[in-house]
Amino acid sequence: MNIEQIFEKRLDRNINGVVKAEQTDDASAWIELDEYVITRELEGHLRHFFESYVPATGPERIRMENKIGVWVSGFFGSGKSHFIKILSYLLSNRKVSHNGTERNAYAFFEDKIKDALFLADINKAVHHPTEVILFNIDSRANVDDKEDAILKVFLKVFNERVGYCADFPHIAHLERELAKRGQYEAFKTAFATITESSWEKERDSYYFISDEMAEALSQATGQSVDASRQWVEQLDKNFPLDINNFCQWVKEWLDENGKNILFMVDEVGQFIGKNTQMMLKLQTITENLGVTCGGRAWVIVTSQADINAAIGGMSSRDGQDFSKIQGRFSTRLQLSSSNTSEVIQKRLLVKTDAAKPALAKVWQEKGDILRNQLAFDPTTTASLRPYTSEEEFIDNYPFVPWHYQILQKVFESIRTKGAAGKQLAMGERSQLEAFQTAAQQIAPQGLDSLVPFWRFYAAIESFLEPAVSRTITQACQNGILDEFDGNLLKTLFLIRYVDVLKSTLDNLVTLSIDKIDADKVDLRRRVETSLNKLEREMLIARVEDKYVFLTNEEKEIENEIRNVEVDFSAINKKLASIIFDDILKNRKYRYPANKQDFDISRFLNGHPLDGAMLNDLVVKILTPKDPSYTFYNSDAACRPYTSEGDGCILIRLPDEGRTWTDIDLVVQTEKFLKDNAGQRPEQASLLSEKARENSVREKMLRVQLESLIAEADIWAIGERLPKKSSTPSSIVDEACRYVIENTFAKLKMLRPFNGDIAREIHALLTVENDAELDLGELKESNPDAMREVETWVSMNIEYNKPVYLRDALNHFARRPYGWPEEEVKLLVARLARKGKFSFSQQNNNIERKQVWELFNNSRRHSELRLHKIRRHDESQIRKAAQLMADIAQRPFSEREEPALVEHIRQVFDDWKQELNVFRAKAEGGNNPGKNEIESGLRLLNSILSEKEEFALIEKVTTQANELLDFSEDREDLVDFYRKQFSTWQKLGAALNGSFKSNRSALEKDAVAVKALGELENIWQMPEPYKHLNRITPLIEQVQNVNHQLVEQHRQRALERIDARIEESRQRLQEAHATSELQNSILLPMQKARKRAEVSHSIPEILAEQQETKALQTDAEKKINQWIDELRKKQEAQLRAANEATRAAESQQTYVVVEKPVIQPVPKKTHLVNVASEMRKATGGEVLETAEQVEKALDTLRAALLAAIEAGDRIRLQ
Repeated sequence: MNIEQIFEKRLDRNINGVVKAEQTDDASAWIELDEYVITRELEGHLRHFFESYVPATGPERIRMENKIGVWVSGFFGSGKSHFIKILSYLLSNRKVSHNGTERNAYAFFEDKIKDALFLADINKAVHHPTEVILFNIDSRANVDDKEDAILKVFLKVFNERVGYCADFPHIAHLERELAKRGQYEAFKTAFATITESSWEKERDSYYFISDEMAEALSQATGQSVDASRQWVEQLDKNFPLDINNFCQWVKEWLDENGKNILFMVDEVGQFIGKNTQMMLKLQTITENLGVTCGGRAWVIVTSQADINAAIGGMSSRDGQDFSKIQGRFSTRLQLSSSNTSEVIQKRLLVKTDAAKPALAKVWQEKGDILRNQLAFDPTTTASLRPYTSEEEFIDNYPFVPWHYQILQKVFESIRTKGAAGKQLAMGERSQLEAFQTAAQQIAPQGLDSLVPFWRFYAAIESFLEPAVSRTITQACQNGILDEFDGNLLKTLFLIRYVDVLKSTLDNLVTLSIDKIDADKVDLRRRVETSLNKLEREMLIARVEDKYVFLTNEEKEIENEIRNVEVDFSAINKKLASIIFDDILKNRKYRYPANKQDFDISRFLNGHPLDGAMLNDLVVKILTPKDPSYTFYNSDAACRPYTSEGDGCILIRLPDEGRTWTDIDLVVQTEKFLKDNAGQRPEQASLLSEKARENSVREKMLRVQLESLIAEADIWAIGERLPKKSSTPSSIVDEACRYVIENTFAKLKMLRPFNGDIAREIHALLTVENDAELDLGELKESNPDAMREVETWVSMNIEYNKPVYLRDALNHFARRPYGWPEEEVKLLVARLARKGKFSFSQQNNNIERKQVWELFNNSRRHSELRLHKIRRHDESQIRKAAQLMADIAQRPFSEREEPALVEHIRQVFDDWKQELNVFRAKAEGGNNPGKNEIESGLRLLNSILSEKEEFALIEKVTTQANELLDFSEDREDLVDFYRKQFSTWQKLGAALNGSFKSNRSALEKDAVAVKALGELENIWQMPEPYKHLNRITPLIEQVQNVNHQLVEQHRQRALERIDARIEESRQRLQEAHATSELQNSILLPMQKARKRAEVSHSIPEILAEQQETKALQTDAEKKINQWIDELRKKQEAQLRAANEATRAAESQQTYVVVEKPVIQPVPKKTHLVNVASEMRKATGGEVLETAEQVEKALDTLRAALLAAIEAGDRIRLQ
């Protein structure tokens, strides 16, 4: 028995694997209905649909305006088109015939559905009068219709179904209008008579028969031919195409025929795509049909489950709009193809009764072999089952259960990666064809055969993009590959993008098994040989442990990559990056005994990676890429090489060919991708894939290098080291430890601190009171290490070499010490605490307590300079203390340098504060001692600025004479500014106050003149300290004379001022002045009197007397102005009275006009300057002749008489 004979149905029959919506001939329909497999998933979808649809059928149907939309979605090949096509047969209860037998669609389902109640619901639905219109919208739409395409297609298929013109909706509208009037049949009869042809045959070319149409219309409607012709000519212009009209026409047809109608639209999702207007049109058509037709018109559509994957380029907003459209369809069915194997088994693999026992025997004999033969390696990420039971073997043979899973992933990946056109589906339709094709290829073989995976290639070859299929075809025909090579290449193509199955050697062997008891070892050898051949031909590439199929384009790129020239430095750089940065990582080694970090100088193939300067640890790695690699293949060469100078660590990696080939390919690929970045947009996806593959290759290379380092030979400072670790980092750490313990001679001199080292350093630097620190312990803590640090710092300073904290840390971190930074900082802090070191920063000395911040900041270690502290001997300290006692006139008993310096600082700080107070007073005027104060401050500042104790005492000693002189000056300054300063201020106030202003009067008194002279002499003395006791008596002498003179002048001045004030007051009273005028005149004169009354300055008193005289003159002017105003008022009153009297007389009335009482007007004061008047008369200041005298007197007399005659009085000036 061969494979062809085991199947119940012939393998070569037409199974119509790809369903087309409009392929509805009887032969196709019979096969589709007969072989349609209702899986568990499909039965659920059918139940859901009929639960929604049945209530809309039958006499008791209910209105379902908002539930007439059905959305059927699924992936390519999931059976959407098949589903709605079968549904269309069922709902229309389609009758089909085959070999003389006729059955309706419902009859086929009676055998497929076992649930009687469910079957009854279907029966109810299919026996309700229903018109089903099934169509593929893409094939029925016109390219130019754009947004109206949806509506026009719906109208087109509807018109076609009801017998109207499909291609020209305005012609259909004419037909519909004539039918409403009952004139349609008459029109067709008249047209047939006129044209001798039927209307249905000729209407699609109506442009050529417009005259005949017009004549037929005229006969059918009774209107004139001209009117009919005009109607024909305006048909396309007056056609009212909109959704409401369409829905109304559907309703009219439903009302007339008493049926339901179903619009079943295939692939609507891809047709609409991202067109928002089309989405809205579909939504509106569905909603309006539901409302207008009362639930009798249904819309059933299919669409891809992932519409973006189907059409591409959808934005998130497009996706949201598409989801909204789906939401308008209340019934939504999602087909998943989860039962593909069930469909294939029932349609293709059902066995004959004779075949089942034969297959059962095969399983019983070789079931265990099959389980082992058909298992995949552990890298497989999904559960790909081989046969698990006899029943499963019989149901699936000659296929394996995992064939369904892998093939579905193949179809999905090939389509999504763009290797196939849209015709390739990934559901049961295309798989059905693929399984049929594969089975047909081995039909003549016996029951010991299996289907190798490459057999599925033939089923999809015609759907592949030319670039893909051409690669495989050319490879198989190039004369180098044999048939086995070509078949393996097909397998590699099929699973290239399958993520659940890696294309490893073992998996490829499993996929290539074509016999149940095949020799898998021999097959593995054949597959491995074939893979090497394919790789040499650059038809495939190896990535990690996988083998990847290459298209022609990919092959060209691979060829270009392998021809890229890269130099040794690029390869070495990449190797260094992987070995040192990715695998070993650390650039330092931490010695566990003291936690010290040692910098490592790294070398690869003789090239330094960290500059020319070598650190204490040197690690050199040698690979076969180094031209001198073979020279170091023995201990005799490696021992002296690693012991030269301070020695190094040498790691020699094994010569494993694949690793060193892969590193070349990694670097070549990187350079190729870099050189072509942005240059090949048409190959962007391929280049991206190459980048991904190279990334994976580099990761694999990292794993390989880790293994090689673990296997490498290692030498250190002349010795070959035994391997105690297996990881690369541990191997290098062991070598570093060996070097440190054998080359750092003084490493163990330092005993590590056991406590909180940072806290200890902080306390040593910042705590002021020594009692709070256990200083006694300092003497016992690391004495040898402290001595080493002190000696090194002192030696450098003696050679005038500046020493910074960073220098000390670096020096003692290197060979032969290897001490941790924190430990060295602790030693420096202890030495500073013991007074051995001081510090400075940028040439400025800083206190020990300020150093902590610099200690704690590694970036500032280079700023902190160390100084060796100098000390005086005991005799020098005693001498300095005695000197300070003489200077400060107080005892200095200190015998320790720090205590003495502290006392000196305290005294000089007090003096400095005192001098600053004196300087503030001295700067306020003519005060003595300014020079002594400034020189004293300079002297004290120069001493106090010395931060080092030794330098301060030296400064005091060298400036002893200056300090002694300043001490004497200070006594005078203290006595003056603390006791006599008020007396001095009194002297300054007297000389610059009343004595100065009254000087001319005082000089007329002999006693006062003498005392003033003495006071002024004292005031001008630079050192008046001995004469300060004479100041008060001398001031009193001058003060007495000054008082007498001031009072005399004051008395005379006040008499004159009072006379002027009284005279002005009388004049104001005579003039009857207002109180405001009186105040404005008298108040300034009274203020002047007050100032004269209190002033102690004779010139000021005389000035106030003159001011009063000037004020009196201004007063006379104001009073005269006031009198002039009074006179004007009186004259106005008199004129008014006279005018009234004259008016009464002219009217001969006897009205008595009372004359106003006129107050006597005071006289004005006329100021006459006698000298001025006479100068006017004579023209000069001097009178020489009697004639001049007479002339002057005449002029003066005339001026005086003119004033008297005017009624004024005269004041001579």
